[in-house]
Amino acid sequence: ARRRALLAAPTSSVRCETNSPSCGAETPWFLSRPFLPRRTRPPNDASVSQQPSPIRNVDAENLAAMPEAIVTLGEPAGSKEGFEAVSLNNKDQGSPDEMSYMERVAERVNGALTGFFFRVGLSIGTTPRKWLVGTFLVFLVFTTGVAYPGLTNENRSDKLWVPSDTQAQKDLTYVDGLYGSDARFGEVIVKPADGDSALRPEIFEKMKTLVARIEAATVEWDGKTLTWSDQCFKVGFRCALSHFGIAFSGMAATDYDTEAEILARANANPLRHLITQMPINVDGVMGGITRDASGAITGAKALRIGFLTQNNEVVVNGDGEDLRGDAYEQVLLDILNEPHEGLDLSFIVQRSFSDEFGNAINADLGLLQAAFVLILTYAALMLSKWDEGCVGSRVAVTFSGIVAIGLATGSAYGVCSMFGLFYSPLMNVLPFLLLGVGVDDMFVIVNAYDLETGRNPSTGLPVRIGRCLASAGASISVTSATDMFAFLIGSNTSLPALRNFCFYAAFGILFTFFFQCTWFVAWLTVDEWRRARNGRDVLCCLTVPKNACCVCCAPRPDGRTKMGRWMGDVMGGFLAKPVVKVATIAAFAAIAVGGFAGCALMQIDADVNNFIPGGSYLKEWIGDTNTLFRSLGDGISIFTRDFDITTEANAQTLLAASIAFKKNPHVAPESVRSWLEAFNTHRNSTGAFANTELWSFVTSMTGGSYFNDIVWRNETNSVPSEGILVARITGNHVKSDTSNEKVRSMDSLRASLAAVPGNENGAIFAYSSAWLNYEQYKAIEQEAIRNISSTMAVMVVIIAFLLVNPKAVSVTCFCLCLIIVNIIGYMHFWGLALDSVTIIMLVIALGLSVDYAAHIGRAFMETHGTPDERLKLCLENMGVAVLNGAISTFLAVLLLSGSRSYVFITFFRQLFLCIVFGLTHGLILLPVLMSIANPKPYALGAFGHG
Repeated sequence: ARRRALLAAPTSSVRCETNSPSCGAETPWFLSRPFLPRRTRPPNDASVSQQPSPIRNVDAENLAAMPEAIVTLGEPAGSKEGFEAVSLNNKDQGSPDEMSYMERVAERVNGALTGFFFRVGLSIGTTPRKWLVGTFLVFLVFTTGVAYPGLTNENRSDKLWVPSDTQAQKDLTYVDGLYGSDARFGEVIVKPADGDSALRPEIFEKMKTLVARIEAATVEWDGKTLTWSDQCFKVGFRCALSHFGIAFSGMAATDYDTEAEILARANANPLRHLITQMPINVDGVMGGITRDASGAITGAKALRIGFLTQNNEVVVNGDGEDLRGDAYEQVLLDILNEPHEGLDLSFIVQRSFSDEFGNAINADLGLLQAAFVLILTYAALMLSKWDEGCVGSRVAVTFSGIVAIGLATGSAYGVCSMFGLFYSPLMNVLPFLLLGVGVDDMFVIVNAYDLETGRNPSTGLPVRIGRCLASAGASISVTSATDMFAFLIGSNTSLPALRNFCFYAAFGILFTFFFQCTWFVAWLTVDEWRRARNGRDVLCCLTVPKNACCVCCAPRPDGRTKMGRWMGDVMGGFLAKPVVKVATIAAFAAIAVGGFAGCALMQIDADVNNFIPGGSYLKEWIGDTNTLFRSLGDGISIFTRDFDITTEANAQTLLAASIAFKKNPHVAPESVRSWLEAFNTHRNSTGAFANTELWSFVTSMTGGSYFNDIVWRNETNSVPSEGILVARITGNHVKSDTSNEKVRSMDSLRASLAAVPGNENGAIFAYSSAWLNYEQYKAIEQEAIRNISSTMAVMVVIIAFLLVNPKAVSVTCFCLCLIIVNIIGYMHFWGLALDSVTIIMLVIALGLSVDYAAHIGRAFMETHGTPDERLKLCLENMGVAVLNGAISTFLAVLLLSGSRSYVFITFFRQLFLCIVFGLTHGLILLPVLMSIANPKPYALGAFGHG
C-alpha cells in the first residue's frame, strides 16, 4: 500500500544517489531496508535493521517539488556489475494495475516460490548442522526399504519386456503349466573350410564324427557323471537330435560313400527316417541349397546339427538359473571351440546369449566408472573459485553433492521397495541419470551463490544463502518437477521394466532435488565458514592466503568470470544483432526440417543381433542362419484348451485348424508336424476316435515322435483311459527379418485359427515362446507414441504452472518440442530404430533436455532491461551453469562411444543428440526467441535481482 501511495504521486518523485546531500532525512522503512518477501519479517525486525541500507535517507520535504520519480537501489548502475537503475514507474516491470491477470498470477507464483526457498535457505544458512543431521535421518528412514521388505530382483525377459496383459503372457502360463518350460536348444552349422559343397563324403563323415562327440559328452554334477542320455530332451523315446545323417539310419556306410549317393538320398521324395518313417525337412538340415533346372538338389553350402537338452531352470532372486544345464553346455562349447580340420563351425547353445551380453556389459563397466570420475573431476574444477587458490577449491563441496546423489539413489530404491516395485538390470542406468541431473543442480546452486556474493559481498552468510536458494531453488524446481512428472506419466506404460524404471527415476529425481536443496546447500554453508577463515579445501585445519593459483586465474576488477563475461558480452552481443537473429531462426528451421523428416522415416524394429558385441562367435552363427537357412523361422505350435478332441465334431475342427495352420502364408508348410494327420493316415480314417487308439499310435515306432505332443490326464496306467488334457501341432514360421513382419505373422495366424468353423470360442490357439518378443514389438509403437506424447503434455503443464507467463511458456515449450523432434529424427539418420532400449533412453533424454530450456527460460524472466540486455544477462547469469552441466555429461558420454555393448552405444548416441540439440536450442535459439517475444519479467524481488 505504501509503495502504491508513492507511485500514485503524479508530479513528485525521489532521486536518491549514494553521495546525494539530500539523503540525510529520515527514510521510510520500506525504502531503507532490503526488500523481503511479504510476511517474511515485520517492519520492526531488529535483525534486519542491522543490515546496511541500500538507499540513503530521503529528503521528504523536497518530495513534492521534485519533477521526476526515480529511485536508484544501491550503488549507481555503472559502478556495480549486474545491477541497473530501476525506476519504480518502469513500464518493463509494470504496476499492478498495468499487469494482465496472467502476469499477476505469475508474480504471485514467483513470489511464493522464491519466498519459500528464501526462508529455507535462510534457515540452512543459520543452522546448517541441524539440516545435515535432519536430512540424513530422512535418508535413513526411506532407505530402510532396501533392507525391509527388501529389493525384489527380476531378470526374466518375459517378466520385463512383455506386457503383462497380452495374450501371449496368458498362453505362456497355460502352456508351461502343462508342457513345462521349453527345452534348452543348441545348434551347429557345419561348413566346408574350402567353401565347396557340404554334400561330399569327407564332409559328411566329419559331421557324423562331430555328432558322435556331442553324444559322448559327459559332465560331473552333484557327485554323478551326467551323460548325453541323462541330459538330452527326449521326444518320445529318443533324444532330440536332428541332422542329415538320420536320413541314412540303418544303411551301410558303403551306401553313402560317394557324392552321387548322398545327392540321391537328399533328393528322395519324401525324405524320411528309414526306421521311424518320420519325414525330414530338407531345409532344416541343409543350408545354401543349390538346385538344377528341374529342381533337383545339386549341392549345399552347409549342414545343420540341432539338438535339445533338458531345462531344469529354477527362479533365484528373480533370475532363472539352470546350473546343471549351463555346466553341460560348457562341455559342448569346449568341444565346438576345438579346431576341426576341414570344417568351419558356427554354433550356439542356450547360455550363449547371456554369456556374450554379460561379457559385453562387464567389459564396459570400466568405461562407466571412468565416466563417473570424469564428471566429478570436471565438476570440482568448474565449481571452484581458483582466483582464491587453495581456499577457493571446492573439492569437498563437490563430493558432498555426489553424496547427495547417493542419498537420493538409496532413498529412491527404498521407497520403491516399500511399494513392491521390482528391481531389474535396467535400474543400473539410474545412477548415471541422477548424476547428470544432480551435477546440473549443483552448478545452478553454486552459480547463484557466487553471483549473490559478487553483488552483495558484505551481506551476512545466512541471507546470501537464502537469496541463492531463492533464485536457484525456483529454477531447479521447474526442471525437477517437469522431469519427475514426466517419468510418472511414463510409468503408464505396459512394459513392466520400463514402468518400474519410470517410478524409480521419478522418486530418484524428487530425492535428488530434495537433497541438493538441503544437504548440498548445508555443506556449501559449512564450506563458506572454511573460506571465511582462509582454510584449505579438504585439509580445512590448515590456513593459507587467498592468492590465485596462477596469472590466468587472477580475479577481475569487475568480479565477473571469464566464461560469464564471454557468454554475456560476446555470445549475447552477437545473438542480439538483428541479422544474427534472423539467421539463427532460419538455421534452426532447417535443422527442424531434417528432424521432422527423420521422424517420418523412423522405423520400429528390434534385432537381437544388435545386442551381440562385435567379435562374438554368435555373430557368425546369426550371419550363417540369415544367409544359408532362409526358409525356416521361429518355431510355432497350435494348442487345444478345454477341448475334447476325441468327438466327431471336435476332431474335424482340429483337423480344419491343422490345415489352416499349414496354409497360413506365414507358416512354412513343410515344417508342420501334425500328429492328427499322421494318426488319420495310420488308421485310414478321420473323425472320432478312442483314447486307446491314439495311445497305441504314439507309443509305437511309427508315431513315437509325436508322444510329447499329447498330454494325458493320467499316464500312470498302461492305457490312459481318463482322456487327454491338451494336444499340440508344431511347425515353423517362414523366415522374417523385421519386427513388423514378425508381428504380422502372429496376427495373421491368430486370425486364421479364429476363422476355423467350430473354433469361435478360441479353444484352439497358436502360441510360441518367440511371440513374447513379438508382443513386445507390437507394443513398442503404441508405447513410443504414448510415452512421448504424455511426457510432452506433462512438461507443458508443469512449465506453464511454474513460469505462468503465456509468452515465456509458449517459447520455452516450442523450443522443447523442437529438441525432442530433432532427437527422434536424427536418431533415424544415425541408424537407430525404436526398440525397447531406445525408448528407455529416449525417456531419459527427454527428461535431461528439459534442463537446457527451462533454466534459460526462467533466467530470462528474472532479468530486466531491454530485450537484448535481458538476452545477454540471462546467458551470463545462467548460461554458464547450463553449459557446465552439459559439458560434464558430454565428457562422460564421449567415453561410452568406445563401448562394444549395444545398450551403451545407444545410450551414447541418444545422449549425444540430447546434449547437442538441448544445448544449442537452450543457449542460442531460446534466448533469441525470448528477446523477440519479450515477456514481461518478474517483479524485482527481495534480493536486488529477479
